[in-house]
Amino acid sequence: MNRIILLAFAIILLNGCSSKIDITLPAKPPADNETSDLIISEIATFINTDGNAGGVRNHYVELYNGTHDNVDLSQYAIGYQASLDENTLLDWSFPTDATYLKLSGTLESTKCYVIASPQADATYVPSNIVWGTESTAAADASSPLQLSGNSGIALLKKDAAGIYILGNETYSVLDVFGSPNVARVVSGGSNSSRNNFMWPTAGESIDTRNRTFWRKKTVHDPSSDWALTSGTTADNSQWTISGDRAWDYSNVGQPSR
Repeated sequence: MNRIILLAFAIILLNGCSSKIDITLPAKPPADNETSDLIISEIATFINTDGNAGGVRNHYVELYNGTHDNVDLSQYAIGYQASLDENTLLDWSFPTDATYLKLSGTLESTKCYVIASPQADATYVPSNIVWGTESTAAADASSPLQLSGNSGIALLKKDAAGIYILGNETYSVLDVFGSPNVARVVSGGSNSSRNNFMWPTAGESIDTRNRTFWRKKTVHDPSSDWALTSGTTADNSQWTISGDRAWDYSNVGQPSR
């Protein structure tokens, strides 16, 4: 019987067969640590003037390259914008070179890049570059890189159609932590002479001003929509956060995905 089947199959091949079978394989789901572009992957917030912080000012922002390729960092910049009250909603704005940092160099695939405040302790926060003020005065709260919970960070990318002009180049906002066009709330945590405003994140509505934040490994794309990425619960947020004043530096500069 098998010989008959094989013989018939051979005859079909010899006579020619115009039938074509199209096999479409399902799209391969992204690996846990893959991203479509750079993302903000980790950040730490502090209240500089809070005595309970012990004078520690380990402000930093970590970027992660989860793409398959090395990334030219000269295509990117970091922007900083502090919010001074609860409800004044503004678009992102980077009016001077003190409010943004153009990046340079190359970031290899699956590697991280850390921007730290010059006040950060390198023992805890190894960094690729430092940026911002060395002032500890509460009056300098709007200066980078003081991340007290109401300071928005934007990851920008060069874009000919972009609306943000940094120097003589145009950029678009690619990814954010916080946003000046999303309302803040008054913190129910410790009082601070600097500010008491914060963005609730991952269901935490009391105080997000003294935390470490990690981007979840389920996040594959950057987003400029902070209302979406912050979430309203621990489950639907794109972020996992530490406990109050329970900063965790164990993987700064290492993928936490």
